[in-house]
Amino acid sequence: MRIVNWNWKEADEMVVKETRRRQRKAANFLKAEVRRACPVGTVSRPMYRRGKFAGQWWTGHDAGALKRSVRVVERDDEKFGFKLAQYGEVRVYVGHKLAWYAQIVEYFKPFMRPTVASTMSRIKNILENG
Repeated sequence: MRIVNWNWKEADEMVVKETRRRQRKAANFLKAEVRRACPVGTVSRPMYRRGKFAGQWWTGHDAGALKRSVRVVERDDEKFGFKLAQYGEVRVYVGHKLAWYAQIVEYFKPFMRPTVASTMSRIKNILENG
């Protein structure tokens, strides 16, 4: 069998698009599962108004901020002068400036690692079969 007029660039673009679509689908599935497993506090309080740390953003606490901080981030830039990965990266992050305690919560009451472990077969299925 002989293939004539094969366009390698077009085929490569199709593979990259399909790979990225599957990565997004798997990451959004994981995001939903992590949000479901994420612990939610019951105490909300504004930032301190008096004292040594008055007005500091990190003194306030909003119940549910950690759960709302779960997000999917796509990167395909060349920030450091080289491509990060052949097809870019799709990541699931937990925590941000206002939910700075994400690692502390994960250490004492794990929710992300068990969720990733329990959904690994489904994630592999999404990546392999779409």
